[in-house]
Amino acid sequence: MGRRQLWDQGEVLASAMRLFRYRGYLGASLRDIEEATGLHPGSLYRAFDSKEGLFQAALEAYNDQVVQGRVRVHLLEPADPVAGIRSFFTSAFETGLDRDPGCLLTNTAVESFTLPQAGAGVRRGLETIESGFADALTRARGLGLLAADLEVETAAAHLLALYQGLLVLVRAGTPLSKLHTVTDGALASIGAQEEEQR
Repeated sequence: MGRRQLWDQGEVLASAMRLFRYRGYLGASLRDIEEATGLHPGSLYRAFDSKEGLFQAALEAYNDQVVQGRVRVHLLEPADPVAGIRSFFTSAFETGLDRDPGCLLTNTAVESFTLPQAGAGVRRGLETIESGFADALTRARGLGLLAADLEVETAAAHLLALYQGLLVLVRAGTPLSKLHTVTDGALASIGAQEEEQR
């Protein structure tokens, strides 16, 4: 009979997500993982097979909890989908944190040459965001908030690219004023009016 697991997998993955957001896959040592999660190397390897296995599990949890949650709150649920798109952008940098660690998806995409196995998780997360943009744009077009001839798929891909670029700027410590300017440009690219004029 195996020994009873004395730790909570959800808590371990939440701690791993935070660590990997700040340090990246390469930057997080086994000692860092042990300190962040409380797992000794033996428990880590029994549960996740390897550091890579823990990273992939953390990325999947990030997609399921953070990415899908943010898409739902900002892109799928708001009555005003254009305002939702704006809040999706601004919530990425109006966090109140002294040093925001950025998005695990974006950070992993930049680092993916060191961990090609993470590519599928990155693509799944990006597709979730792009699909959320497409949903919001379709609803906005139907409500008359955007032009009737807006090409939703093209606009959603464009917003995804702008959003990912924004997240890199956030990670680089770009001033808030410039991040707001990027956000305004993203909304202008889909033909949305300035916030104060709507």
